[in-house]
Amino acid sequence: MRALCGALLLLLTGCASTVTRLDGEFPAPIGPAKNQCEKAEWLVVAPTRTEFIEPSGKHATPRDDGVALYRVGAKRPESIPALADQMGHESPTFSEHARVVRSYDSKTWAAAGLGAAGIVAIGIGTALFVSSFKTRDVRQGDGTLNQEQHVDGTEAGLGGGLVLGGFGLGIVGLALNPGQAERTRAEAARYVFLPPKDPRENVVTWTQTYNQAVRDRCARAPSP
Repeated sequence: MRALCGALLLLLTGCASTVTRLDGEFPAPIGPAKNQCEKAEWLVVAPTRTEFIEPSGKHATPRDDGVALYRVGAKRPESIPALADQMGHESPTFSEHARVVRSYDSKTWAAAGLGAAGIVAIGIGTALFVSSFKTRDVRQGDGTLNQEQHVDGTEAGLGGGLVLGGFGLGIVGLALNPGQAERTRAEAARYVFLPPKDPRENVVTWTQTYNQAVRDRCARAPSP
């Protein structure tokens, strides 16, 4: 039971991020954000390191040639699939990133759901099994009352079945949960543009178009 709870916690919380912002930014002709209105939505393109763990889980290969999108002053990158609509871009690049992330997230939540269902089943089964041990008063031949313990076979069987089923759900959830190698690929797809599939020049151009729209909205906004 304790091991299953620990496994579920791991499914839900994941591990340390394998994506790290590096120093510097890639300037765009539009320049930096000029005021607080622009800074609230502005995006900057910054070099980003991502690590890929091998299927064996023993080695990690870093790549420093990627870029990611950040809010002004932020260290944590923005999600590429989440920005697709905001940036108004229907490029296959965004679609491919979203596909990889969606596949990983679906497996992770399915595994977490099975693990949670397993824990609930084990809890209910344990309670039923314990409650199946009952005591009753039995009158002896001399007229005295003695308490005897008996087992409700239906409750005990149902409780034991739920406990076994709960462990089964937990095992299936652990088997379905993506491994570290798949997690690092999904983490990269969620946050990082990597060449040659994602040229940095394209990312800078997309970001400049987005930031220009932000600047235009701020210019039309009434002054506080």
